[in-house]
Order: sequence, then structure tokens, then C-alpha cells
Amino acid sequence: MPTLSGLDIKREIVKTRPKDGECRALVAGFVRSCMTLSITRTDGMLLQLDCQTDFVREYISGLMLNAFKVAPVNHTPSLVYGDCEKLLRLIGVLSADGSVFEITGVPDMPESREWAYVRGIFLGCGSFSAKLDNGTDEQKGGGGYHLEFSVLSESFADELTELLDRRGIASHKMVRADKYVVYVKDSETVCNCLALMKLGKLVLSLNDTMAALSVKKDVNRRMNCDIANMTRTANASVDVLNAIEYIRKKRGLYTLPGKLVEAADARINSPESSLGDIAYELGISKSGLKHRFDRIAEIAKEIEAEDGGV
Repeated sequence: MPTLSGLDIKREIVKTRPKDGECRALVAGFVRSCMTLSITRTDGMLLQLDCQTDFVREYISGLMLNAFKVAPVNHTPSLVYGDCEKLLRLIGVLSADGSVFEITGVPDMPESREWAYVRGIFLGCGSFSAKLDNGTDEQKGGGGYHLEFSVLSESFADELTELLDRRGIASHKMVRADKYVVYVKDSETVCNCLALMKLGKLVLSLNDTMAALSVKKDVNRRMNCDIANMTRTANASVDVLNAIEYIRKKRGLYTLPGKLVEAADARINSPESSLGDIAYELGISKSGLKHRFDRIAEIAKEIEAEDGGV
């Protein structure tokens, strides 16, 4: 069953062009999530952005050019911007105090722009995986959805966790290799996170997938239940047939009461029939027929006990 991927989410994000402050918030989130700063004698401070994919690189470079009038000095494979200190202060990544070089926390912005900020972070370091109960390798570890942000600093991870928590999105933090990972892992929480990023189309897509999987699971449960019932019926039939055969060899069926002989003959003639079908043929209830079969089994055990298990 086809499902969503992290690249699908990023492709959906780059379909829109945020406006004014929204653009600043998105770029701030992206830059903070994947930036590397270096200082050279010739070029001054260089900002390198690891964009990972061509379409994200084109999207970010377009936003930078249109909103901040800056072009990269290099754009393969990463975006590199020279003399970038002013840009970093403008988007709230560096302290606004010109005398202080300090990476800031979450930029000061209205709550209405947080969706763009989280979008930017996802473009820079986000990923998504689906583990479906469909019998494939995707289901290792159980079914469900896992959306995460892999950032370089613990302080950034804590700030993102607090932001998500303010919006009612329960997240978790862990360390993986040299990075800090903030993640959400159940379908409802993942949908809430996508809704925060204003990705309603993807939320609907995930809901459709979840509904389809729910139906599939229900069908599988019913099939498993039917198979279990058939197995129990078959096992019960074998047990009764074994008891009947034991009595026939040791004493003869004619030694049984008439009603038990009738039940034994019915089972011998219809070894694969259900208890209900045989009861219907004999014109008795299922409980009545079960009682007769149980009595046949008891008699077989009594005979075995009398003969010393021979």
C-alpha cells in the first residue's frame, strides 16, 4: 500500500511561497537546522547550508534572493553565502546586538508564524517513515508513523520540543550518534504536527491510509478468527473420531446407548462437518450433541483406564 515519505512532505512544503514575516520564519528555521559557519580571511564569515536535495536547494535559494536580496557564492552541492552576518541577524539566528556573536534561541515571532518556522526546520533536517502492518520489512518494530527532526544541539532540540508542546503536540527527545532527535511517533500526533505546518492535504492522505489499514486489519482479524474456529472444529472432530474408533476396537459401538450410537454414526459419516450441521441433521441442539460427544470421550477414557491404558 503506497504511503507518505519525508520527501513527499518536503515537496508539499516547497509548493508554497510564504509571505513577508512567514518567509523570515521559514528561512530562520531552515538555517538553524542545517547551517555550518566558517570564517576566512578573504571572504569573511561564510554560511553553508546542507540542502540534501536539488528541489530544496532551489526553493531556499529563491526565498533568499526574493526576500533578502542575497545570492549564494556557491550552490553545489550546498548553498554557501558570503559576508552573511547581517543576514543571520536579520532572520534572528544571530543576536541583534552587533557587538555580540551569539546563536539565538527560537526567534521572536507571533504564534501565527510558527507553522512556517517548523516547516523550515523540517526542510533542513526532517524525516518521516511509515511502518505498515502489511507483511513487508516496513513493519519491523510494529506499525505506525514516525516523524522526526535531527538537530545538532541539545538547546535547539529543547526549544523545538517546547514549541511543539505549547501547540499540544507531545514529542520525545533522544541522542543518535552526534545529533539530537526530536520525534513524534503515533499517527494522531504526526497528523497534528503536519496540521501545525499547515499541510492539510497530507493530513487527509494519512487519514485515508489509516482508514484503509484499519479495514484491512479488521478483515485479517475476521479471517484469523474464522481459521481459528475451523481449526478448533477440525481438532474436536479428530478427538471424537479417535474416541469412537477406540470404543469400536475395544468394546464395539453396539455397547453404547442408542443416542450415542446415533451421534457416533453421524460423526463418522460427516467427519468434516461442524457441530451445528450435525446437530441440525439429527434434529437436536448443538449443546445436546456436544454433550453426547463429550460422553463418548468419557467412555473411551473409562475403557482405557479399565484396560490399563492398553
